[in-house]
Amino acid sequence: MAAGRVVTVERGDGWQRPGAFWGTTPNLRAGPRGPTLAWSLPDGRIRYADVGVPLGDPEPTPDGTDGRLARVAEAWPSTSAPAHRIAAAAEVLAAAVTLGWLAMLVVGPDPVVGTRWFWFWLGSLPFGLGVLAWLHRERWRPSQRHGSAPPAAARRSGWAGLGWSLLATVGLTLAVVALRGLLGGALVPG
Repeated sequence: MAAGRVVTVERGDGWQRPGAFWGTTPNLRAGPRGPTLAWSLPDGRIRYADVGVPLGDPEPTPDGTDGRLARVAEAWPSTSAPAHRIAAAAEVLAAAVTLGWLAMLVVGPDPVVGTRWFWFWLGSLPFGLGVLAWLHRERWRPSQRHGSAPPAAARRSGWAGLGWSLLATVGLTLAVVALRGLLGGALVPG
C-alpha cells in the first residue's frame, strides 16, 4: 500500500455471483473474519489470496493494520463503475458474435476450406481468432463460388480442425506468456 500498488483491500468469506448470467463477475462476500483477502491494483485488476481466519478481535480497531484496511476497503469499486460496464458490454458482444457465427456455420452455405466440424473446432481459438479466420477464409475470400459444391476430399475434416485448434491454442498461450514476460502485466494482463 505504501508503494501505491494497492488501491483497495477487503476481507471476505468467499465469492458470490450477483446474477444468473454465465458471464457475470463474482463479487467478494464481505466478512471481517473471512479467509479471503482481495485487493485491487491501480490498473483495475483484482487479486486475491486465501490467508486463513484472523486471530483476535474481529472488529477493526481505529489504529493498526485492521483500521487501515477498513479505511481503504471503504473505497472498494462498486458494480456500476465504468470498468464493470465495459466488461459487461464486451461479454454481451462476445456472446452475440459467437451465437451469430454458430448460426452462420450451421445454417449457412457449405464451407469451402473445411467441414463444419473443422471450423467449429477452429472457432474455439482464444481471442476470437478462429472466428476471424473463418470470416476471412470462408466469407471474404472463398476459393470457389458459393453456388458450386466443393469436392469432399479437398475439404479438411473435423479431426484436422481439432488438431490445429489444440496446436494453435498452445502456440497462442506460449506467445501470451512470452509477451507478458517482455512487456509486463500492465500491457499484457494475465
